[in-house]
Amino acid sequence: MRALRQGIGHDGRTLYPLMPYPYFRSLSDEDLASVIVYERSLQPVHIERPPTVLTDDIKKTFQPLSPLAHVPEPDKSDRVAYGKYLVTVGHCDLCHTPVDEQGNQIPGMEFAGGAPLIGYWGPDPKKLITVASLNLTPDPSGISYFDEKMFINVIRTGSVQARPLSNIMPWAYFRNLTDEDLTAIFAYLRTLKPVQHRVDNTEPPKFCKQCKGRHGFGERN
Repeated sequence: MRALRQGIGHDGRTLYPLMPYPYFRSLSDEDLASVIVYERSLQPVHIERPPTVLTDDIKKTFQPLSPLAHVPEPDKSDRVAYGKYLVTVGHCDLCHTPVDEQGNQIPGMEFAGGAPLIGYWGPDPKKLITVASLNLTPDPSGISYFDEKMFINVIRTGSVQARPLSNIMPWAYFRNLTDEDLTAIFAYLRTLKPVQHRVDNTEPPKFCKQCKGRHGFGERN
C-alpha cells in the first residue's frame, strides 16, 4: 500500500517516479486490496537484480507522497465521475499530455497528444522508432468523430478502422475492461476541453510550435 499510495519501497527508499504511484494512489481501498490479493496469488519467482544507481542530486528530487487514510469506491452510477476515476488510475494523461523541457505538463494541453514515445513499437522488433500520442479531446483534430460504439471497437481491436494503433498504447490490456468501464471512459473524455492540436503518425515529423515537439502535422498547428 505504501508503494502504490506514497511511492515508498519495501526498503524505505522513495521509488523512481517512472512507477506511476501518483496515479495509483487514487485507487479505492477495495481496488487496491484486490490488486494486492492478486499479486500474492502469483507464482513466486526469484531473480537477482542489480541495485538501482542514482546520483545524489537526482535522489534529492524524489519525495514520497503524503499518506491517505481512505479512498472511497467510485460511484458507478455517475458515468462521467466513474470514467474520470478509470482514466486517472490508468494514467492516460501521462502519455497523452505533452510536457516541457523540465518534464512538466504544458498548461492547456491536457490530453491533446503529441508526446514523443520512443521504443520498439513498430512491426520490426529491432528497429527503434518514435511515435506521438494522439489527441483525445473532443476537438475535430482529436476524436470528435468517435461515437461510443467506435471507441469501444478501437479499444477492443487495437485499430482505428484500417489503421492499427501503436503497441505502446496498451489496448491489449484495456480491451479486457467491461462495456460499462469503456462507456464511462468515453463519457469522461467527451467532457474534456477541446484542444486544437493536429497529430498524425503516418506523416513525417515536423516541429510543432504549440507543444514544442516534433510529430506528424506539427507544422499545421
